[in-house]
Order: sequence, then structure tokens, then C-alpha cells
Amino acid sequence: MHPYFLLFTTTIFILIYIPGSFCQDDERYRSCGEEFRCGSMDIIYPFWGGRQPEYCGHPSFEIKCESNIPKIAIESTSYEVININAPNRIVTLARDDLLSSICLDNPKNASFDLNTFSYVSSDLNITLYFHCTVRPGLQLPPSPPNRFNCDSNMFGIYTLINVPFDLSLVTCEEEIIARVNQTSAVALASPTASVDALTRAIAGGFSVNWTAGIDSKCQQCRTSGGRCGSNPDSGDFACHCVNGTHSNDCYDGQNQAGGNLLSTITHNLLRPFVSR
Repeated sequence: MHPYFLLFTTTIFILIYIPGSFCQDDERYRSCGEEFRCGSMDIIYPFWGGRQPEYCGHPSFEIKCESNIPKIAIESTSYEVININAPNRIVTLARDDLLSSICLDNPKNASFDLNTFSYVSSDLNITLYFHCTVRPGLQLPPSPPNRFNCDSNMFGIYTLINVPFDLSLVTCEEEIIARVNQTSAVALASPTASVDALTRAIAGGFSVNWTAGIDSKCQQCRTSGGRCGSNPDSGDFACHCVNGTHSNDCYDGQNQAGGNLLSTITHNLLRPFVSR
């Protein structure tokens, strides 16, 4: 058989049968082009949600839009997303349960996967004590600013740097550690602070950085014309392109759904003739 005839038939085969193998990848590229806006916030990689599939972001960064409020669940704790600063890899969060009520019935400490997030150093810890009562025979100072009432019999207390409290005066059943930003911490340290200041501090949120390894390849992907996302099988970074899904960018030649399929087929079919 003449090699040029084989080349012609191979080309026809590729044009007719092979494109279907890339439909899945093209669909990823199109799907990740869907805009996701929640309230006034544009949600971008590494976050994802709405009509976007999971592979359009990092698997752990799903945002759900509830009544136009962006929310994210991290280690089983729900947070309201206050702000996303993508260039600096900072997301500002507020605990959903504390936003609903400062008096929690079953308070739990929140945790973060430190391989994914790290706390912003300028924010401060605040300790919240719940279900507190005065010890028998003792008395609290008049109107302590860091006390908040929850019901007629029990109250809560908060402490942080420069806002102490003599805990020997009380018995508290529960305590958790939360985070507040520095501006809120200054307001809480005021001798005229009130429960409103505490509520505003919680609503102001705190910030965490996500690790650089999550999106370090994203700019390279975008420059090549791709859309940042993840591999749906491994969760690793992926660059979704019009010609398929790649590990780094649209020019790296590593199509995760089959490699350089077209060139491989052509090379193997023509090899017996070229080697003659």
C-alpha cells in the first residue's frame, strides 16, 4: 500500500472518529467559563459553585449562594464569605453560627486544614465563655464590658489581649476560641465596649490565606488561553483548554484525557513505511 494513500486514509479517520474523544475536555472548558456571582461578589478560581462543576475550582473551595450570601463549609463549620482577595490569596470569613446568635447552645471550636489554610497574623484570638454563673458568695464588678447576657440565669464572657476578666469569679460550662480582625480587637478593648461591639467584631470576620500550591499554576494557564480548575479524578490542578485538559497550561502537550492522541496514532500507523 502506498504510504501517501495510508496518510490520506489516516487523516480521514482522525477527522471523523477522533474528535469525539475530546468532547469531555471541551465541555470542561465551556463549563468553567460560566460566571458565578453571588450577591455583589464575583466568585473566581480556586472557588467554584453555582452552575460550575467541581472541576472548575479546588475541591475544598465550594461556595454555596444562600439568599445572595456566599457561604463555604470548612471542616464541618459554615462561614459567610465576606471578601475574596485573589491576588493575595486571602479570604475573609465570619462564622455562620455566631452571626445568627452570639449565645450558642452547643458551642464548638472550628478548625482548619493547615495544609490548605493559614491564619493571617494580624488577626487575634478571642475566647468566648458560655453558660456562665457567678460563684456562690462572690460578686461581679458593676457592668463589665466583656459580659453578654444570654438568658435570665446565665451569661457569657469574652476575653482577648488587653481585655482580661477575673475568671475566678465565675463558673462557665463551655468555651471556644474564635478570631477577630485587629480593628475589631481595638474596639473590644474600649472600656465603653458593649455586646454590640462584640456582634460587630464577629460580623467583621477574620482572614485566612490559602496556600500558594493551590493556584500557583493558574496565571500560566490563563496566559495560555486556558481556564483554571482541577482534575476530577485526583483533585490536582488542571488547565482546561479548548483542546483538552492539561496539567499546567494549554501548550504543555500533556492532555490528561489521553496525551498527544492524534500524533501517537499517526506515528504508529506510518512507522512501518517511514522506516523503510
